[in-house]
Amino acid sequence: MAIFSKNGEYNEHINVPASKPYLHFIGQDRDKTIIYDDKLCGGDNALHVSVGATVVVNSNNCYFENVTLENSWGHDKQAGPQALALNTAGDRTIFKNVAMLSYQDTWITPSTSSYRAYVTDCFIEGAVDFIYNSGDIYIENTTLYINRKSGGFIVAPSHAEDVKWGYVFNNCTITAPGVPSETDVWLGRPWHNSPKTVFLHTKAEVTIPAAGWYETMGGLPVLWADYMTTDAKGNFLDLSQRRDTYYTTDSEGNKTYGTAKNFLTDAEAAQYTVKNVLSGTDSWQPKLVTEACEAPKVSLKDGYLSWEAVPYAICYVITKDDIVVGFTTETTFAYEAGSQYKIQAANEYGGLSQATLYSEESNAIVDDFNVNDMTIEGIYTLDGKKVRTMQKGVNLIRYIASDGSTKVVKILK
Repeated sequence: MAIFSKNGEYNEHINVPASKPYLHFIGQDRDKTIIYDDKLCGGDNALHVSVGATVVVNSNNCYFENVTLENSWGHDKQAGPQALALNTAGDRTIFKNVAMLSYQDTWITPSTSSYRAYVTDCFIEGAVDFIYNSGDIYIENTTLYINRKSGGFIVAPSHAEDVKWGYVFNNCTITAPGVPSETDVWLGRPWHNSPKTVFLHTKAEVTIPAAGWYETMGGLPVLWADYMTTDAKGNFLDLSQRRDTYYTTDSEGNKTYGTAKNFLTDAEAAQYTVKNVLSGTDSWQPKLVTEACEAPKVSLKDGYLSWEAVPYAICYVITKDDIVVGFTTETTFAYEAGSQYKIQAANEYGGLSQATLYSEESNAIVDDFNVNDMTIEGIYTLDGKKVRTMQKGVNLIRYIASDGSTKVVKILK
C-alpha cells in the first residue's frame, strides 16, 4: 500500500509494526515533506532505539521516497548524545531520494545478519557513528554530509561473522558545510564483533586521514577498505597508508590485536554489485522498485491538459502551483489559465516519475525546439541559482531529452 504525503512538517513518532509489510511512503518533495521528532537514545532518561528513533520500521519490504526523516535534536543542535532519525529492524527496506538528518547515530541498521537495505540518491547527515549496526546494506549515489568539523566517524558496524558483505558504499560523495576540505572525518570505527565495510568510487570533498579508519572501539574488523577514492577534483587519493591493524581493550587494560584486509583488487571490487550484495536467497531486486516511469508528455487542448498513457503507470499526480490538486487514472485534467502544473506518473509501487512542467510559457516552441517533448532538469535565476519554481522576472529553464541533449530557454514571468 502506498501512502502519499503532501508537503508539510509532521512532528510525530512513526512506528511501522512487523505485521504491516509492503508499506510505501511517498512524499511530494523531499525537502518540503519532513517527518521529525526530538527523542534521545543517549544521556539522561535515554529511550531505547525501538521507541526513540523518529521513524522505526519493524516490518519487511517497506519503501520510502521523497521524504526527510529528521531527529531535530541532532539536526538543530548539531550535537550529541544519540538522537536517531531512523531505525530499520526489518528486511528488504528501500530508500530513494530520502534525507536522513541528525548528528550522532542517525540511522541504526538491522541487527539480523541476513537483513538488507538498499539506498539510492539519498542525503545522509551526521557526525558520530551515524550509520551503525549490522546487515548487508548497499548505499549508492548518495551524499554523506558531515556536520562536525573534526574527529567524526561515518560508520560504526557490528557485523557478526556470518554477515557476507556488510556495508557497501558505491559512487557516493562525502562532503561538509563551508569549505569541505577543512572538515576531516574517519571512514569508520569498529563498534562490535567483525565489521565489514567498503567504499567504492567515492568522491571525498572532505579530508580523510591517511589511515582512513579509526583503530579501536569494541570490535576487530575483517574487511575495511576503500577503492578508487578521489578528492573533490577527481584526483585519486593515495590509499597505501590505510590502516590494517586494530585492537580492543578489556576491563583490565589488556589489548587484543587483529588485522583486517584494507584494499580491494579490481576483480574484487567488481563483485560489489547490487545483485550480488542484496539478492540473498529470495532473489530480491530492489532496483525494480526504484525504477520510475517515464515523465508524461503534456499538451493543452480545449481547456484540458492531456497526455498519452505512460507505460507501467498506475495513476498520475497533478500539482498546481506547488499544491497537489488531484490523483487520476485518466490522461486528462482541467486546466486553469495562469497556473503552473506538474504532472507525474506513479509506478506500481507508488514511486513518482520526473515532473513534466506545464504553463503557457513552458509550452512555447522556441527556435523550432519543442520543449514540451523534453523533461525539465532545473529552473535557474539569471545568476545561476537553482530554484524550485519560476520566480518573478527572468527564469532560465534547462530541459533534457532522452538522448542527453539539452536546451536552455529564457522565460519571463
